[in-house]
Amino acid sequence: MKFLTYFGNDLLHAKLPEGSDIYYPPLPMSGIPRSAIAASVRRALENPLGMESLRDLVNSHSRILIAFDDNCQPFPLMKRPDFRQTAIETLLEMLYSYGVQKENILLMCAVALHRKMKPHELEYMLGKRIMSEFFPAQLKNFDAEDPDDIVSLGRTEQGEEVETTRAVIESDLVIYVDTVQIPLNGGHKSVAVGFGTYNSLSRHHAPQMTEKDPHVMQPDGSHMHASIERISRVILKRCRVLLLEAAMNSATYPAHMRFLSKARNDCNGLESALRAMSPAAMKLFPEPIRRRIFRSIRSDYSPIEINAGPIDAVHPRTLEVLRKQLEVRVPRQYDTLVFGLADLSPYSVGARVNPILVVSDVLGYVFNWFYNRPFVKKGGVVIILNPVLEVFHEQYHAAYRKFWDEVLPVTSDPFQMQELFQDRFAKDPELVDRYRNHYAHHGFHPFTVWYWATFPLRYLSKVILVGPRDPDIARRLGVEWAPSLRKALDMAREASGGDDVLALTIPPFMYLRVDGE
Repeated sequence: MKFLTYFGNDLLHAKLPEGSDIYYPPLPMSGIPRSAIAASVRRALENPLGMESLRDLVNSHSRILIAFDDNCQPFPLMKRPDFRQTAIETLLEMLYSYGVQKENILLMCAVALHRKMKPHELEYMLGKRIMSEFFPAQLKNFDAEDPDDIVSLGRTEQGEEVETTRAVIESDLVIYVDTVQIPLNGGHKSVAVGFGTYNSLSRHHAPQMTEKDPHVMQPDGSHMHASIERISRVILKRCRVLLLEAAMNSATYPAHMRFLSKARNDCNGLESALRAMSPAAMKLFPEPIRRRIFRSIRSDYSPIEINAGPIDAVHPRTLEVLRKQLEVRVPRQYDTLVFGLADLSPYSVGARVNPILVVSDVLGYVFNWFYNRPFVKKGGVVIILNPVLEVFHEQYHAAYRKFWDEVLPVTSDPFQMQELFQDRFAKDPELVDRYRNHYAHHGFHPFTVWYWATFPLRYLSKVILVGPRDPDIARRLGVEWAPSLRKALDMAREASGGDDVLALTIPPFMYLRVDGE
């Protein structure tokens, strides 16, 4: 049976064994029309859940920090205007009408240890009006390595160090504008992680958090999220946070590309023809042109629901709404997962997916996108379809290149990496400078994405790459290689002892729930 899937910047009809199960994301839920988003934001801020209205929280002397996520989410990029532009423009109008002075408002992108956003990226997200009024003096990227800005708030009851930006503590009100696509994000993660430092983040972005428990992509049952919440509650004792959270739908594609996310039986005649023709048609173009085609995608995401208020009141509601959009029920655990990875990652915006992100995106993200238990059996196999090109963005992925050159030749074991290399990378003066001044991910960042694969690397019997021309890249990554999907399936059958194959079509995103519990 044929399975239409991504292969980097290409599409292919992968041949799966007869009887394999292919799952597709639920159709996008109806979102709030763009023309109604501003009114919905205003309504949420006027009627927060479990908190006074915005009008009652501020006055003419209030110092306000408006925080927002970077362009890691939602992705691919939204059509303009981005939700954050509309939300923050509406928020500013409200604040001004309540007497708040412009000079007392600071906007800050909560990049944590991600690369900082460039001015043109901020303008795409926030619009020309906000940029002209606030950038650069009152619109900034957070800098986790700025010694003049970082403040220590002590430790949690379990000894986790709590550090954040001075702006959080010195503001009368922190308003965090959050777009949430998956349960990983939002809630306590917003301020505690978005404005976290290496000292704080290294406690929960650690292999110990997922060694025995796979929960990393949702707060329920997660050691990582429990640590984040402990840090968040220390911060909340020192500041007031109003969360403006938008649960986003899954309208990844513009209308002419929606066939990519649909089962054959759900497609109309034109979409069925496009499904059949696309792999052959794409091969008529050289790879750089295919890359440009996929990079031009601007999503139709829109908020399903917008709520404001304290974290504990707002985020459970967001998770409830997202579950309706994301949940797909499957009847059992499977022996083998086959997944075609696009050249798309939250950490490669403006860049290609590098080999480290190939492993992280599939084992750290896709493998963990479930609600109750893994959808692959213990001892099962994951087959990744991707060319896995040895390319690293010279500016953004400097730490990843160093990780590739110095860490992976020694070990692919997360615990050994942590012991032998983590501190040295995190404190490397050149990598710190690249993070602070040259739009690079922090030196610790490649470790964090690798650590999210800690559980599946031990739980699975094999991870097999299909796509690289030879075994060298797979060998460096500590996984196996096969020259074809057919050979990979033979290897998987031998390793797992079973022939029950599952394939997933992502994007859009989905979370699986395994029946039988």
